[in-house]
Amino acid sequence: MKQIKDFFTKTRKNFDIAKKFGGTFTPGSRILPSQTNKNDADYQLRLDAGELIDNRYLNIVLQVNSQAKNTGLREWLKKQPRGTHAKLASARFDKLAEDQDAEAERIMNELQEAARKNL
Repeated sequence: MKQIKDFFTKTRKNFDIAKKFGGTFTPGSRILPSQTNKNDADYQLRLDAGELIDNRYLNIVLQVNSQAKNTGLREWLKKQPRGTHAKLASARFDKLAEDQDAEAERIMNELQEAARKNL
């Protein structure tokens, strides 16, 4: 789906993904993009922080924004019992990985692939 590809292309271009993933988050908080109506509509998707496991692995969760314009994304959202908190995809980022950029790229690829399969 084009919107998924666009989201990952745009976030890679506009953010230092490894730096973002390396931050400190409370579970459920937004990693990127920042929460504004404009971002929620433009990006249609978001990456939220899940739980931190063993003080090392951060669960990264891809979710659909309620302001998503794409019909396919909105339809998927309607079918989810948890609504905008439904996980389209998730992956574990290793905060202690030697190459943080490579680890961030691995996570982005994993999330993108899982999202395509889940829609």
